[in-house]
Amino acid sequence: MRAHRMILLLVIALPGLAGLASACSNDVSRREVAASLTDLVIMPGYAAAADAARALDASVQVLVAEPNRSNLDDARSAWRDARSAWSRLQAYNFGPLMDRRIPSLVDWWPIDTEKIDEALNRPSISSNDVRERSAADQRGFGALEYLLFTDDESVLGELRSGDTAYGPYLTAVSSVIAEALEQASSDWSGAYGEEFAGLGDRAIAESLAIADLVRSPVFLTETIGDMQLGVALGVTKPEADSTVIPGGDAHQALDDLEQNVRGIQDTYLGSPEGLGLSDLITQLSEETDQRMRDTLTDAIEAIEALKRRNQPLKQLAQTDPDAVSEVRDAIKAMQIVLNTEVVSLLGVSIGFSDNDGDS
Repeated sequence: MRAHRMILLLVIALPGLAGLASACSNDVSRREVAASLTDLVIMPGYAAAADAARALDASVQVLVAEPNRSNLDDARSAWRDARSAWSRLQAYNFGPLMDRRIPSLVDWWPIDTEKIDEALNRPSISSNDVRERSAADQRGFGALEYLLFTDDESVLGELRSGDTAYGPYLTAVSSVIAEALEQASSDWSGAYGEEFAGLGDRAIAESLAIADLVRSPVFLTETIGDMQLGVALGVTKPEADSTVIPGGDAHQALDDLEQNVRGIQDTYLGSPEGLGLSDLITQLSEETDQRMRDTLTDAIEAIEALKRRNQPLKQLAQTDPDAVSEVRDAIKAMQIVLNTEVVSLLGVSIGFSDNDGDS
């Protein structure tokens, strides 16, 4: 399937073929952009997340079998890698990811620590228990973070004693994450990816594919700018509340934020070897394309500057709200260009996010 799609892209790119007058950017079609992003951005992104989740699962298994500081450090590092890969996917979290409700298996916030503690007192727990019987707020990256990133002696002591279901819970949650992301990656590399790229009998209309590629970043910037940073700073709610920023003792929120924006950048610019939404926008308005590129650069630079403070985002929202506001302003500037100019130029209708009303 991938070979067929790449052949399609090569044929389209060659001057004089497929009815094209030239290979210049003005001849880029929506179908080409959707196919290129599928092959060179989305499929590799899901594959990377699945690989990282499998590595996390393997490291957790090793930690539970041999609880020592080195293995704990490895498991925590694997958690960070998998979390980063997952955060980058949020710019294109449509299709199988939402159809299968994978976020409820992989990532939910806030988590219910009291219920997780109760579950640890069960005689045993399996991946099937976590998948089928546990609520979304008792599994996923949040549950693993709660169990892995408490103080070293507590984690290792629980695992060595074997008095609770600490080890089985860890392995069950990590296994469910790995299985869920493997399924999403398999869907994209299989039938759904083919349909999204415009191949096969059930090909998704190019207008619908581009609409998904635009809506997802719009919803993501709204979530980050208003529902997280806006609430944390007391801008979109009467009182500031930093607990809405996802994450616990791993203090990964700033990396999450950076990966979210880099995922948007991936879909807008495309891979160096392929096409992105920018190729459609620039032939409609070079000014809008430049504005969008500038807002992406500004947002990433603002986040990187905040990361250099070496403090958790939740803490910075309380102690240095002006610095966090600069990041929010950059995110909001990106949202405005996306939700007005890009949406208008591409004729995309923005409705409600798939996350609205989720429970």
